[in-house]
Parts: sequence; structure tokens; C-alpha cells
Amino acid sequence: TGNDDSQGIGNGYLKYPVGLITADEVALAGGRYYMSNGASNNNKYYLYKGSWYWAFSPYYSYTSYTYVFYVYSPGILNYNYVYNGGGLAPVINLSSEYGMTLSGSGTAGDPFKL
Repeated sequence: TGNDDSQGIGNGYLKYPVGLITADEVALAGGRYYMSNGASNNNKYYLYKGSWYWAFSPYYSYTSYTYVFYVYSPGILNYNYVYNGGGLAPVINLSSEYGMTLSGSGTAGDPFKL
């Protein structure tokens, strides 16, 4: 139903709060950091999408450029300066009351269901 400040949840500014995935979440799901020998390739984890997308994790800033992590084919976690290309991977966070009602194992063949 959204973020309801009257119930003391959130700050009340977002009706339907959605965030962006972080580099930590990509790594925990199976994403690997870039290695020049090809050992980082991994297109078998569920966050692999076949096209690249930004993660909401900073890497560093240098002069007028800000660098952030992104995931690119074949499922590699790397960084680049921010520009207007690529996709995004939205995430939602469930409160524990909803987490307790999940069914499924979270795989492609048996996804989580509320």
C-alpha cells in the first residue's frame, strides 16, 4: 500500500518506495568483479540479465567524473563513470511481516510469491 508516515514507517515522501540494487547485493547473488583473465565471467546467477545495468554503489570520484559499479555481460561487476546509457535494476524491500508470507525457493523455476 505504500509508505505510510502515519504508521511511523519511512519518511512519508515515497508512496511506493523502490531502490536500486547495490554492488554488495550483486556480489552476494553471484556476481564477480572483473578479472582480465576471464575468470570473473558468470552468467548463471539470477541477477544476470544479458544486458548491462547500473548498480547504486559508488566506486570513486575523480575531477568531474563520478564512477559507480555496474553489471555487464557476461555477468561481470565492474565500474565506469556515470553517463546516460544502460539500464537499472530496481529492488523493493519487504518488511518482516511480508517476508514471513513468502512461498517458493527464489529460483527461476520456483520464484518467491507473496
